[in-house]
Amino acid sequence: MIILQQKPEWAKGGYHYYVGRIENKLSKNQEDPELLQKGCQALTQYTFGFIMEEADRLIMTDYNDGKILYVEANKYFSQAVEYGNQSLSITYGEYDSWISNQSNQMPKFDKSDIPKLYWTAAAYGGAIKSSRANPEWVVLLPRVGSLLETALSIDPDWNKGALYSAMISFTMNRHDPPDDKEIIAKEYFEKAVTASKGHDLGPYVTMAESVAIKTQNRNEFTNLLYKALNIDMKEDKDISLANQINRNRAQWLLDNIDEFFYE
Repeated sequence: MIILQQKPEWAKGGYHYYVGRIENKLSKNQEDPELLQKGCQALTQYTFGFIMEEADRLIMTDYNDGKILYVEANKYFSQAVEYGNQSLSITYGEYDSWISNQSNQMPKFDKSDIPKLYWTAAAYGGAIKSSRANPEWVVLLPRVGSLLETALSIDPDWNKGALYSAMISFTMNRHDPPDDKEIIAKEYFEKAVTASKGHDLGPYVTMAESVAIKTQNRNEFTNLLYKALNIDMKEDKDISLANQINRNRAQWLLDNIDEFFYE
């Protein structure tokens, strides 16, 4: 993690190399659902952690170049979606008709499928976000909910609350939001913090971006991000890379707070 803090471009290059190795294997074998899931996960993590981060920053200073990066990110996310869907459809013949809402017959998913469900949902979410409100992607937002809610029904505490964190953003952006969506998002936040024993910066950053900005609550925004920055990242090495990326984002959000609040 010292390398990432001092030389973040090294982490980007190393992760890009890792993604390339997986995609090389997939070019020779696209019938292995586990390899497809790894491809979906690696490509989604890389694109969110590096390409989208750079695009979000660049769009504020150079709109045209920022848009170019979003297009690049969307290309990667689209490929990740393809990997994720293919992984699930190979395992379950009825998956395609279920996810496209052509059938109510849900596959009999089990705990081993949660990584596939989660990362396919994340890939869809990334594709929708990077599309910059392209209707062709936005109309697919319900698929994110179907995948996440199914995973939650199997093992809600999976991966230290990752599903809860994802549901914060989905709850605030879903096409059919409940009237009390902020309360529901807060409940998911609290569950995510509990599941990670308070070691994950992700829920705090997600709440700041998904809830505090939308409700224009500047105080909540700063409180969440300062709490995130005060988390000891040495407590859980399993999420150290994600935490460092979220730490960088939390600091960037605070540094640019006036871009998000209008009063």
